[in-house]
Amino acid sequence: MVLPWHIGIKSGQWLPMAWLMWQRTALFLNHHGPLPIGTGGAWGPLSTARKILQIATQNGQPGDAVVLVGDFNAGGGSATLRELQTHLTHVYSGRFGGGIDNIFSNVKGNVISVQNLGTGGSDHDALSATEDWWQRP
Repeated sequence: MVLPWHIGIKSGQWLPMAWLMWQRTALFLNHHGPLPIGTGGAWGPLSTARKILQIATQNGQPGDAVVLVGDFNAGGGSATLRELQTHLTHVYSGRFGGGIDNIFSNVKGNVISVQNLGTGGSDHDALSATEDWWQRP
């Protein structure tokens, strides 16, 4: 399978979605961050974050709800996550690896629930978040 974009030696995927009944669209992105943890890989942490944001900008539409999830291989205080937080709202993070599993969104203030579902056989946390994407605060 050829993945649509690469950051260093890791990859990610995105999926535009449309709800015709509500005439709304969303962009869902899944990112698997570069190693070693916290370095941003070959691009460095700021470039890695900016490339993720560039993918969202290039593939989303104005007014889209944007949800970015994944194993970022960058913990809570990392430059990668701090840069993402300048453009997206941090919704939730897991405990594994200092918080390397994360959920971000561009919809502010509409998180209904978050939950850490445990590992489920993985070494990472399975995270759940429910948002009302189109309710405006």
